[in-house]
Amino acid sequence: MLDGRMTHDPTSFDRGERPPETRRSGGWLGWLLFILMLGAAGAFVYYLYLPLRQARAQLDSDLNRAAERERALGQRLAQEEERFGKLSGECDKVATELKQTVAEKEKIESELKRVQGELSQKLEPQITSGNIRIRRRGQELVLDMTDDILFDKGQAEVSEGGQAVLQQIARSLVELGAYGVQVAGHTDSTRVVSAKTQEHFATNWELSSARATNVVRYLQERGKIPGSRLVAAGFGEFRPAASNANEDGRRKNRRIELLLLPPAPNDQTAKIH
Repeated sequence: MLDGRMTHDPTSFDRGERPPETRRSGGWLGWLLFILMLGAAGAFVYYLYLPLRQARAQLDSDLNRAAERERALGQRLAQEEERFGKLSGECDKVATELKQTVAEKEKIESELKRVQGELSQKLEPQITSGNIRIRRRGQELVLDMTDDILFDKGQAEVSEGGQAVLQQIARSLVELGAYGVQVAGHTDSTRVVSAKTQEHFATNWELSSARATNVVRYLQERGKIPGSRLVAAGFGEFRPAASNANEDGRRKNRRIELLLLPPAPNDQTAKIH
């Protein structure tokens, strides 16, 4: 103390004492820094961490969906590969069957040509006279024979001359064991008027059927063609080959039609046309 007044000791600041104003200023700055740091942390969480977390969750979800799609595609690929394998096997099978079918058709064509040539040579006199006609109808060989070379007028029993003709035909057909033989009887549109004929055949139905049946019996019994290969059908006047308006047409309609039927897959029986 000088002159009775108190004086401030400058060394008191060195002992940790602060002026009151300085302490209040330091506390306010600390709170301000804390609030700023807290805001920065909140901003970090809101603007950076949460979006990153959401993006990570979205990526995980996308990866899971992608994995599911990959598994589904893998299963579908396996199924398609299995299906492709089956289809390839079926294609190979079809190709093999097609080759077999082509080979069978070529064999049938060769056989039919051979038989047609053989019959044409054997039956040349009857073919030249117009009593027999040999033609192809698709895969079938057709022999049209007028009735007068096989039967006497109004009769259904095969005549001696007809037997000779059928014997020549049978020799060529007996070797073709897989082929069916259909014998179809046809008449013209003239009604049966002979009393003698009517005793046995009231209409053209009976006459055409009886003639076809007798030809079949001869081919089986004398021609040695198995009955399982033969079929008889009578069509009467209802499937004419020519017009019934004149004698020439009626003569063509009175006929026996013999069809050589090639074997069909899963069906070895003859067909009626």
